[in-house]
Amino acid sequence: MSFSVQLTPDLIPVEPGATTPVSVLVVNKSDEADRFELEIEGVDPEWTAVPVPVFGAEPGETHTERIFFKPSRASESLAGNYPFAVRIRSLISGESKTVQAVLEVKTFNHVSMEISPKKGFYSVWRKKNTFAAVVVNLGNSEHTLQLIGNDPEDACAYEFETEQLTVAPGQQREVEFTAMPTHRPIFAGGRLIGFSITARGVDHPSVVSSAQAQLEQRPFLTPTGLILTFIVAVVIGLWYLMKPKPLEIVSFNVSPPVATKGDKVTVSWNVAQATHTRVMVGTEVIADNAEPTGHIQYPLAKSGSVNFKLIASNDGQQQIKNIQINVNEPESVPDPEIGPLEAKPNHLKLGGSFELDYTVSNAVKATLEPADTPLDPTLNRMEITPVRSGVLEYTVVATNKDGKSVSKSIKVTVDDVSDATIIAFSPSNVSVPASVGKVTLSWQVTGAARVELTSNPGDTQQVEPSSNLVVSMTAKTTFTLTAYDGKGRKTSQSRVVDLVPDQPPTDPNAPPVGPPTGDKGGTTGTANTTGNLRI
Repeated sequence: MSFSVQLTPDLIPVEPGATTPVSVLVVNKSDEADRFELEIEGVDPEWTAVPVPVFGAEPGETHTERIFFKPSRASESLAGNYPFAVRIRSLISGESKTVQAVLEVKTFNHVSMEISPKKGFYSVWRKKNTFAAVVVNLGNSEHTLQLIGNDPEDACAYEFETEQLTVAPGQQREVEFTAMPTHRPIFAGGRLIGFSITARGVDHPSVVSSAQAQLEQRPFLTPTGLILTFIVAVVIGLWYLMKPKPLEIVSFNVSPPVATKGDKVTVSWNVAQATHTRVMVGTEVIADNAEPTGHIQYPLAKSGSVNFKLIASNDGQQQIKNIQINVNEPESVPDPEIGPLEAKPNHLKLGGSFELDYTVSNAVKATLEPADTPLDPTLNRMEITPVRSGVLEYTVVATNKDGKSVSKSIKVTVDDVSDATIIAFSPSNVSVPASVGKVTLSWQVTGAARVELTSNPGDTQQVEPSSNLVVSMTAKTTFTLTAYDGKGRKTSQSRVVDLVPDQPPTDPNAPPVGPPTGDKGGTTGTANTTGNLRI
């Protein structure tokens, strides 16, 4: 490798609206100066800043550049983890390196609420006032909010279209509710009742927003009418004061109306003028002789249709209200899956790296054994540098949210080979006549701390990394060139040179060799098996 890249750290927490610097270390391992180009991939370009996209590094220099992350403080900057990659490319050789990391965008909360209209009124003839609570989530994470109404005098009861609502980042939700006075006296002066509606996070109680509105109590009679009807009012008033107070179920709610088996629902009630209040689920009593106003959480142990009943009684009077909700079975969690594993390359030198390509689905956690290294299930590649040689086995383990795990393994061969390289080693001839008895050996070696030349049967001498040498021979000889690196690791090559006997000279006056000539009556000679003519 001509250079290496390191990103510190690999998990980068950042607050939306704040700038976070990250250091990128580039080590130039070549013998020449180089220039590099830096790019960030995988995240919104508006979140990143690269002050120096192109920089240089001297041979052996460790160069540090800074990049900056600044997600905007807006709902669009959703909280969560964003995998990204920093790519460094050499402008000299074209070689590129990539390091991966995860940008953790932290959560910020901002929930606001308004009530419309700001003011309502009630009188003897008018009891309910309908308002709309508009909730806006200006943060970057989803919130489930519980709506609660209250006033300093506890003069009103509040009934919501839904007591819980989920608001996504940047979303606006509107919920209607009614504000009703618990007491509506016939003879009373005008007054204002200030009340507030509070939205509080179910999972994050610190997330709170509230808004205020007013209810105006309007008198039944004006001062002039009161004088004219005083006598009638006294009679009616006496009759009213002596009349028993009516029993009334002001509100009875079960939230949420649709739930999943194992969840908890909130049962709330508000009963006026009751001496005994009972809350039941089917035939089970969950609250007996309860307060007129209250709530209780009930765990749902079975699926199907569940009936909630409120029974209020007072001096022989009884009122009953039923609410039925649907309880669904929880969704099944799919088994985790691991796709094909591939190591590129799967055979390498010790100190080198390979890229592990993997695919994990239906998993919330993934690790790489044997080092128990966490893997991001949303990514599909990781660079690994082995620290020992041999046939190494790597296992990917994927786990779903129910704790079920699957695994898949792959093997990589790592060789502890020498850094020395024999580029060339050859004799001038592979066969040498005995009358010559000499051969010229040539070789070229790089990355070696020591080079040795051995001739059969064991004559060893230290030589230069690149040289020529004339060697005398008395017989067929095997020449071995051995190169050692700085750690003592060696590599070698052998060449065999044969020593052949000299060929006898040829006599130009010698008769040709061939079959004998003669007449049919006989032969003048006989040819032997060696091709010589016998007379």
